[in-house]
Amino acid sequence: MKKNETPELLMPAGDLGKAYTAFRYGADAIYCGVPMFSLRTRENVFTDKDLAEIIPFAHKNGKKVYVTTNAFPHQYLIPLYEKHFKLLEELKPDGIIFADLGVLSLANEFAPSVPKHLSVQTSTVNAPAINLWKSLGVERIILAREMAIKEVAQIHKLVPDMELEYFVHGAVCMAYSGRCLLSNFTGGRDANRGACNHTCRWNYKVYDEDGREVDVAHHEDQRKDLDKKKTDNACCAKKSARSIRDFEQVKIVEEEQRQGQMVPMEEDFHGTHIMSSKDMCMIEDLEAIAKAGVCSLKVEGRNKTAYYCATIARAYRRALDDISAGKTFDESLWGEVHATANRGFFPGFLHGKPREGSMKYEANISTSPKEVCGIVKNWNHRRIEIVVKNRIKAGATIEFVMPKIEDDFTMTAEVLQFGEDAVETLHGGNDNKVASMKCEKEVPVGVFIRQAS
Repeated sequence: MKKNETPELLMPAGDLGKAYTAFRYGADAIYCGVPMFSLRTRENVFTDKDLAEIIPFAHKNGKKVYVTTNAFPHQYLIPLYEKHFKLLEELKPDGIIFADLGVLSLANEFAPSVPKHLSVQTSTVNAPAINLWKSLGVERIILAREMAIKEVAQIHKLVPDMELEYFVHGAVCMAYSGRCLLSNFTGGRDANRGACNHTCRWNYKVYDEDGREVDVAHHEDQRKDLDKKKTDNACCAKKSARSIRDFEQVKIVEEEQRQGQMVPMEEDFHGTHIMSSKDMCMIEDLEAIAKAGVCSLKVEGRNKTAYYCATIARAYRRALDDISAGKTFDESLWGEVHATANRGFFPGFLHGKPREGSMKYEANISTSPKEVCGIVKNWNHRRIEIVVKNRIKAGATIEFVMPKIEDDFTMTAEVLQFGEDAVETLHGGNDNKVASMKCEKEVPVGVFIRQAS
């Protein structure tokens, strides 16, 4: 990256529609992958045909497409990888993301002209490793999430000609660089082959060594000593740990949907969702990240919704544009990132090992103060046709999420129609009739509509 050059904003694309959404809302580049070769198999429906469509579109509009092939293939899949790389050599994406050495050798053989990018799955955290990958033809390193930005700056000084990509937003795996076996253990779904069932988000009961259930719903300084509150209710068998020592001795957990399956644990914790991390967000730290030598700011979330992609893309686009214009960070952008479903935010490993506040002990659900209620399908004669996602009642205040935040506007939902019939509420789920409402202002196709959730 040239000095003072703004890093690219790299957004996830789980399908073709999300790819177009990302570009429409400000992304410089997307990463996507056909499920068979990629570490995302759910909510990810990219096909070879889709790649053949989006890559020329991106190049025509000055954008980039990186194709993920970061799974660890067994031998029977190798012929399919060879065929896939031959196709990518023809399509000319801007990079192939890989994690397996064998996959790199195949990519070098069958797609020699396409740049090679090293996946975060390899946990690359030092300059000697980067120099080794460089000798094998790698042009970009997607750094491990566990790296503090001061380490990134040191590596950039040591290997200044290597492109560095850094995760700045999204869900965080409780395992080191996503190398987790829990999903395979509990549900037979291999996280390292793209089928994680998010075991770490489940709700666990905690027991001490004597088999007593421990109340760990509150933080250490908020816990009540239930032993002091004697009760005649024989069903109330819970006992709180009296000190942090008791937490260190807890060794067994039981997930609420898998009663009787006792799993040994050796962790210090303060809640039942003991492995569920908050989401990562570094939107106010982008300038420092850019100065450290990062050329690409990566957002996690190929399994997330198109609305998530749009909202996060335009928020980070605005933050980057403000940096380029010499402006300070706009605090209102926090409201925008919170408008997507999230578990709360923390800055990841940006400043070093995460401390207090990085885990979400009380629940595993993602929440948001706003919900998507529709997507604009057409505008004609002062009416908009929409695809309804959540019900819209007459009189509700709705907000149009435009590609640029400064163009957003709100209005009252009125004169609602479902087909030719006037209605008081628009509902989703029926594509046989057109849902529409009055709208004086012309709105582009594909714009999201949201309301208070």
